[in-house]
Amino acid sequence: MHRTRGFTLVELLVALAVFGIMAAMAYGGLTSVIDTREGIDRSLARTQDLQTTLFRMQNDLEQTVSRPIRDAYGDPQPAMVGSADTGIVFTRTGWYNPLQVPRSDMQRVGYRIDEDDNLIRVHWSVLDQAQDSTPIEQTMLENVDTIEWRYLDANREWVDRWPPQTAAGSLATGQDPDAPLPIAVELRLDTDHWQDIRFLFQIPGAES
Repeated sequence: MHRTRGFTLVELLVALAVFGIMAAMAYGGLTSVIDTREGIDRSLARTQDLQTTLFRMQNDLEQTVSRPIRDAYGDPQPAMVGSADTGIVFTRTGWYNPLQVPRSDMQRVGYRIDEDDNLIRVHWSVLDQAQDSTPIEQTMLENVDTIEWRYLDANREWVDRWPPQTAAGSLATGQDPDAPLPIAVELRLDTDHWQDIRFLFQIPGAES
């Protein structure tokens, strides 16, 4: 007769302890890999949002045209109106119309920061607006800490308002529909992920 020898209680406890240690190490490593992957995915998503924003702004601003409009109160507005921190509004051409809807190929577009610190693109379905003309909004970038617009005038000087101000501090053109376009527009952004990002857009219809 042969006697079968099993594991002792001490051996079982040692094996369980070793297994527990290995399982804890494996779980920690897996958690670290998952956290790293999630961080990379978030970073890639933010980078994609930034690239989309840059492409959209470039497409808008580089098709700016000198076409003034009337606002919801019937007052004339220059082709481009903007300040350093509140935002920018302008008229652009090349509005895609795949369904051949009977409308202009020009569009009134703007960029601004909302109350949640998001960069918003707005556009109107008509150029000359009525009191019931409601802008359509699209969030482009979230968590924008700082935004600053600058405009290059005909003297090759940067100003923080368009149309530019006179020495007296009033608008040089006021509501003049013939207000010129700047030569270029610069945008500086600080977000929760990037600092001091600068975009420079040349305005094709400007007097240089």
